[in-house]
Parts: sequence; structure tokens; C-alpha cells
Amino acid sequence: MNRMSTLWKVALVLSTVLALGSISTASWFGYLWYNAAQGGSASVVDARDGAIEATRKLAATLQTLDATRPEEGLDNWAAVATGALSDQLRQDRAKYLDHLKKSPISSSATVLDVALTELDAPAGTATAIVAMDVTQSVLVHNRPSLPVVRQLRVKLNLSETGEGWKVAGTSLIPADSGAS
Repeated sequence: MNRMSTLWKVALVLSTVLALGSISTASWFGYLWYNAAQGGSASVVDARDGAIEATRKLAATLQTLDATRPEEGLDNWAAVATGALSDQLRQDRAKYLDHLKKSPISSSATVLDVALTELDAPAGTATAIVAMDVTQSVLVHNRPSLPVVRQLRVKLNLSETGEGWKVAGTSLIPADSGAS
């Protein structure tokens, strides 16, 4: 019996060592995965945080207009745009202004949530989705109508410029997107 209890003791010690080794290995790889997923380097963290904060402001700006000052709203849109979006806003400015003068609308946005779906910090690009409430009212006989609140989800393609993050492209995410 003495020999048997010695074998059990050895087996117990060996299993304990193996279990501790497995837990340590799993913990190490879990840490590595988490660190990679969270963007462990300071520059990636800064880029991610900067892109998220900028997205909040950019999305709100692109959904804000004052019916009494449409030119100012279009100027604000152009100031936060870059690339193809900037070109489109510049090219279609007169058309947008004409439409806003015929159908004066005021809108403002409250950003509810932002998530980055892609970030390439070295390239200075990111993609974000934004959930927001947009409050709109139309001017009728120089008086605002009752406000209507719409819930929007938008996708923004961002580019980091010398002036910070700007919107390179935008699209609406359909309300039933992802529903099963």
C-alpha cells in the first residue's frame, strides 16, 4: 500500500503541475489576444480614441443645419469632409443650397453611440458606425414646424489629415440591417 500511495502522490503532484502549466499558458495567450484586440501600443490606442472622439463630432456636424443660415451649414459640412466626399460637396453645393432655400429645414443630431469597425492607424484610416437621434423641423411661413426625431445609423469612412480626422465617405445603414 505504501507503494500505491506514493504513486498517487506523484500522480497528484504531476497533475497539479500540468494544470498550473495549462492555466498559465492559457492566461498568457489570453493576454496576448486581448492586447492585440485592444491595440496595445500607445499610438494605436491614441489613434482609436482620437477616431472615436472625432467621429462623434463629425457625425453631428454632418447632420446639423440651420434653415436660416444654410450656407453656414454647408460650409461646416465641407470643413469636416475630405477626398471624394469633399469633392462631391463642392461640386453639388449650388444644388444643395437651392434645395435648402426651397425647403428650409433645420436639423441637429445627438450622437448616441460610436463604434469603430476598422482602424488602420499607420495608414490613417478608419471606419465607424454611429447611432444618433436627428431632430428636424421645416420652416413654414418663417415658423418652424413641430420637431420630428429620426433615429439614424450611419457608416463613416474616416481619413486622418493634417487637420485631424475627416469624413471621406458616408452612407446610411438600413434600419433592418442585421435583423434576423
